[in-house]
Formats: sequence, structure tokens, C-alpha cells
Amino acid sequence: MYLKRPAAGLSFCLFYLASYFTNKYVLSVLKFTYPTLFQGWQTLVGGFLLHVSWKLGWVEISCSSRSEVLTWLPASALFVGIIYAGSRALSRLPIPVFLTVHNAAEVITCGFQKFVQKEVIDI
Repeated sequence: MYLKRPAAGLSFCLFYLASYFTNKYVLSVLKFTYPTLFQGWQTLVGGFLLHVSWKLGWVEISCSSRSEVLTWLPASALFVGIIYAGSRALSRLPIPVFLTVHNAAEVITCGFQKFVQKEVIDI
């Protein structure tokens, strides 16, 4: 993700790490055992941030037809599964191990695009 200002990128990184430390604390130390409720909270916060970003003009959201929305249902179900599996893994793994495994998919995808598909990747 390319950001024009270093302060915005730095604040993103700080909030990213703070959210994982908070999630780890809630899941491990407080022994929060309702991951579905936790998923709902994360989805609510994500939806709120998306709505704020739309109002500020940072992202563009267009209306779609019902059939277009239905095509996204399988991906939405996988997304819910990813959040559930991530919260279970975060509750059991140390944060450095979790972040390494969590971000390994991005490294593999980037390497595949660069070396197999010969795409130029802008960083």
C-alpha cells in the first residue's frame, strides 16, 4: 500500500500493532471465550472505519445489484472463517509467531507475482 505521507503510514503501522496487542490481551489474559461475539465487534469496527473512509473520500463505494452482491457471499463466508481462525490462533500463539505466520501469505503471493508471473510490483 503506497501512502503519500510517512506520518499516515507510521500511524497505520502503530494502530495495526496496537490492535493485535489488544486482541492478544483480550483473548489470552482475559480468557475471552466468545469468538463469535469478538468477530462481530471486529466487523462492526471495520464497517465503521470503512464508512468513515467513504465519507472522507478515501475510498469509493458504489451501489451494486442483488446478483452482484450474491456473488460475494462465498468470499464473505471465508472471511468470517479467517477471522475466527485468526482469533483462535492469536489466543494460542505468541504475537511474533502469529504475525510471521499471518503475513506469510502476503510474502508468498508477492514472490509468486514477481518470480512466476514476472510482474513489476510497486512498493
